Amino acid sequence: MNSTSKIVAALTLALIWTCSAFGQGSASGDLHVTVRDPKGAVVTNALVTAREQAKAFERSTNQSTEGEYRLLSLPPGVYTVTVDAAGFAKAEAKNVTVTVGQMKDLPIGLNISGASTIVTVSSEAELVETTRTSATDTIDQRRIDNLPINGRNYINFAQTDSQVVRDNAPNTGAAPTSGLNFGGQRARSNLVNVDGADATDNSVNGVRSTVSQEAVQEFQIITNGYAAEYGRAAGGVVNIITRSGSNEFHGDAFGYLRNRNFQAVNPFAVCQTPPCPNPAYTRVQAGAAFGGPIKKDKTYYYFSYEITRRHETGFSSIGQNNFGLVPFDTKAVGLPFGSLQLTPAQVGFLTNPTVLALEQASSAVAAGVGKYAVLAGASSGQAVHAAWPGQMVQALTGGALSGWTGFPTSCAPPGP
Repeated sequence: MNSTSKIVAALTLALIWTCSAFGQGSASGDLHVTVRDPKGAVVTNALVTAREQAKAFERSTNQSTEGEYRLLSLPPGVYTVTVDAAGFAKAEAKNVTVTVGQMKDLPIGLNISGASTIVTVSSEAELVETTRTSATDTIDQRRIDNLPINGRNYINFAQTDSQVVRDNAPNTGAAPTSGLNFGGQRARSNLVNVDGADATDNSVNGVRSTVSQEAVQEFQIITNGYAAEYGRAAGGVVNIITRSGSNEFHGDAFGYLRNRNFQAVNPFAVCQTPPCPNPAYTRVQAGAAFGGPIKKDKTYYYFSYEITRRHETGFSSIGQNNFGLVPFDTKAVGLPFGSLQLTPAQVGFLTNPTVLALEQASSAVAAGVGKYAVLAGASSGQAVHAAWPGQMVQALTGGALSGWTGFPTSCAPPGP
C-alpha cells in the first residue's frame, strides 16, 4: 500500500469514527447502577458488567461516583448486569432492558459473602427517570410487531402517545411532511433520526425514506424539553433504532394483497352500468427479513427488503356532461372558427344583442370579442382534447386571419 492509499484509508476510518461518535447521543441508552451493602451504604470498589443477552456485547466499569456506576452509550437491548465486590456475594440482574435515549437507574443490593456465590436481584428499575427533564415515550418491538398499522408506516405508532396527533396535510407526494403534530406544532417542525443519523429532508422538512417496518427494533418519542444534542425541532423528536442480527438465526416473510378480482366495490364509484364489475384497484405489499451471526459473539448481519406496488383508477364527478360545455358555431356571429366547445354563459355573451351591436359599431370591440372567443375556445379545447380545435388553428395560422393583428370590422357580425 502506497502513502496515498494509507492517507485515504486513515481519513476514511476517521470519518467513520466521527460519524459514529456524533450518532451515539441519540442511538443509545445509559445505565446507572447504584450498589449498596446490606446496611444501605454505597459500595465503591465493585466491578459492574453489562452483557447483552442476544449478541454477547459486554461493557464493564469499576469507576464510581458515590456508589453509582455509569455504563454509557449502550446499544438498545436486553442485558444481564453482574456486580462483583470483595467480601460480598456476586449479584446478578437479568433481563435489564435499555431503550434508545434512556437514562436507566438500576439499584442493586449486595449480601455478605457466604455459602451462596450468586444472588439474583430484581432488575425492575424506577419508572420515573429523575435525571431527565424531557417528556419521552418508547414504542418497543412488541408494539411494532403486534399493533395493526395502515400501510406499514411505523412512524404512525407515535400517535399512541397522547401528545401526538395525525397531521392533516398529506405526508406523501412531492413535498411530504412527517405526518405528525407534536403539541400543536407543524408536521415540518420535527426531527427524525435513524440510528443517530439525521433522516429529515432539509428541503421540505419531511422524512426521508427510511427502512422497512420489519427492520425497526424500537423508536423513542420526545415531545418536549429535549436535550441540546437534538436541536432544530420546534415540535418533537423521533429516534428510530434498526434491528441487527444476533447469535440466533431468525427470519420471516410477509405479504399483503388487495386485488381487483376479489375485493369489494367502492360504493361511491361512478360506472356506466352500476355496480362496477371490475374495480381497478390492486395493491401488493410484501417483503422478507433475515439475520444471524457471521462470527458468533463478534459480528452479525441483518437483511430486510420490502416492496409496495399499487395500481388504481380513480373516479371523480369533475368533468361530468363534458364539463358543462356545449358546441357553438362561431360563424353564426361572424367569427371564422367553426364549432367551439363553450359554456352556456360564454355562448350567451357572444350572442348577446348588445354585444353584437357594440361589435358592429366599433372595430376595437369586435377585435376584443374575437380574442375572447379564441381564449375561451382554445382553453376548453386544450382541457378536453389536449389540443386546440383544428378550425381555430387553421384560421389563426394559414386561414382567413393569417397575418392579421386583430379582428377588423369585417369579422364583426353583419348588420340587421
